[in-house]
Amino acid sequence: MHEVHLDVVDSTNVYAKKHCKSFPPGKITCVTADEQTAGVGRYQRKWVSPKDVGLYATFYFTLSLNTLHLASLAQLMALSLASVLQKEGLKPEIKWPNDVRLHGKKISGILCETQFHPDHVDIFLGIGINVNLDAASAAKIDQPATSLFIETKKKWDKKEVLKKLQAQFIHDLERFKREGFGPFHKQFDQLLALKGETVRCFDGKKTWVGICHSLTEDGQLNLQLPDHTFHTLLSGDIKP
Repeated sequence: MHEVHLDVVDSTNVYAKKHCKSFPPGKITCVTADEQTAGVGRYQRKWVSPKDVGLYATFYFTLSLNTLHLASLAQLMALSLASVLQKEGLKPEIKWPNDVRLHGKKISGILCETQFHPDHVDIFLGIGINVNLDAASAAKIDQPATSLFIETKKKWDKKEVLKKLQAQFIHDLERFKREGFGPFHKQFDQLLALKGETVRCFDGKKTWVGICHSLTEDGQLNLQLPDHTFHTLLSGDIKP
């Protein structure tokens, strides 16, 4: 893995998009920063990125255009992080498609951006993790948030967290490239937050209301509507 570390950057995703042509071809490049001044999440929401207390990273790599389930790469990264947290004795859940939570509070968000070319697709898979964020800072975030420090009452080594995430994601991505999201379906479905609860989901155009029912084999969400029919969501923002 090729690594690029920056003290401060507007956004690791933006940096990766600007510089990806200079990265070694055929490798995963991981761009990290101690601080982001303009970190963003999905739907252009601000991702609070204070200096030194969080892990801010973008994984850049290319995939074949015929790779199965390209739209589920953010779900794959969420599951990779959840696997790391489980090995640390924590009990994560995933709010579909890509928010990792502990005790109902968000600890990580993921943003996947793509650029399509005639023979391949560029993947910019950004992740922010609240590592050593304190409770006072977490309280200022516009949704319930937590951190590894808040949950465990101990400081964490960001570099160690990153190493474990890189190793897990590399392992998961190799299988994903061969088999798509299918092999990860069961584990993700077991970690699905809000399962069985009535939720609202904005898919970018329309708001759907229904029961958060289950995950499809390719990482989409089955929503059971009030008339008991199902609507499958490719992407969206879920709220209880």
